Amino acid sequence: MLILDLSKEAHKMPPQTLRVVYSAFRMAMLHWVADPQWVIPNVIAPFVFTVVALTLFRTDPTGQFALYAVLGGGMMGMWGNTLYSSGFAIEFEKWQGTLENVLAAPSNLMHVIAGRSVSNALLGLTNMVAILLIAAFGFRVSLGVANPILFAVSLVLTLLSVSALGLIFASAFVLSRSAQVFTNGLEFPIYIISGSMFPVFVLGPFEPVSYVLGPKWGIDAIREAATYGNVSIDFWKNIGIMLLITAVYIAIATVLFKFVEKKARRDGTLVEA
Repeated sequence: MLILDLSKEAHKMPPQTLRVVYSAFRMAMLHWVADPQWVIPNVIAPFVFTVVALTLFRTDPTGQFALYAVLGGGMMGMWGNTLYSSGFAIEFEKWQGTLENVLAAPSNLMHVIAGRSVSNALLGLTNMVAILLIAAFGFRVSLGVANPILFAVSLVLTLLSVSALGLIFASAFVLSRSAQVFTNGLEFPIYIISGSMFPVFVLGPFEPVSYVLGPKWGIDAIREAATYGNVSIDFWKNIGIMLLITAVYIAIATVLFKFVEKKARRDGTLVEA
């Protein structure tokens, strides 16, 4: 009877990992509400870039460049939010005086940062809604989504891929004294090599660099789902490659976070940024 009761209680409780990720996600969202200064670099900047792109390509008869501008603006918002949240995730815990408690808790540090990373990537999507509205009503651009279901699926998977990439940077940044410098320096290169605002083939000999980025394959899948009702095999190839790269990101981040936690427990401190 006791075993049965315990099994029922265990069934009611969510897995520990999901509970930790959700708690970190919730706290990050509350932080955004309490301290909205992050809206300026992470939402307004991609918004401005996209409006400029729509202004440049508003006479394009095919609407293809407008599609690149709108979806690229959403990707820029996701990446900008994720990069900043990764670069300052540990710093934020230091500023709040909670880093010691986070490290001492039985919860995995990676799960805490994952919740923050997902929340910031999700907030980056908010500018896509505004951009869609401006494109449709301000620039009279037709932006109908041909396959809404696959569009939503590829969008969510791309968000997770961006978040996983952010975990790698979060674990690496904490070991550096120049996290803020790296954060500022990596923003625009990722915009360029991920194909957010233009096709990656224009990179010429540097195009293969983009192949290691999961978001590159994700944005290709998103654009195909938005353009074609019946997607080709390339859509599923892009999704498959992105998932594989995302799994590699998570594996690398897991190793790095274990090293970070081990270092913190051994030395009793982390490198000051």
